[in-house]
Amino acid sequence: SDSSFRFFVFFFVYICQFAVHVLQAAGFQRWGNCGWISSLTGLNKSIPVGIMMIIISALFTASAIISLVMFKKVHGLYRTTGASFEKAQQEFATGVMSNKTVQTAAANAASTAATSATQNAFKGNRM
Repeated sequence: SDSSFRFFVFFFVYICQFAVHVLQAAGFQRWGNCGWISSLTGLNKSIPVGIMMIIISALFTASAIISLVMFKKVHGLYRTTGASFEKAQQEFATGVMSNKTVQTAAANAASTAATSATQNAFKGNRM
């Protein structure tokens, strides 16, 4: 019963979230996260702090793996619903154009653009 457009919004947000999990698990220096790179270098400075950072790195890695498994499950569900990118585009177009607020904003923008173009045309003729 879910729409193709909602699946694509979900996939976009979920991929961004997965990317953050991977970056956190990697733990690049001076990025403010404690992943594997930071924890292994921190282990040389202080063993207790390094051990805590390794635990956090392992949890971020587990979170990234679990996110990947869940993404695969949702993608499988998406494939069984018959949703497609073309359907998502159609749903977005019909959903946006049927929204009264969007219609009003588009009409106002078109009216403002037409008024501005008309005024510029008259100014150009006077010179």
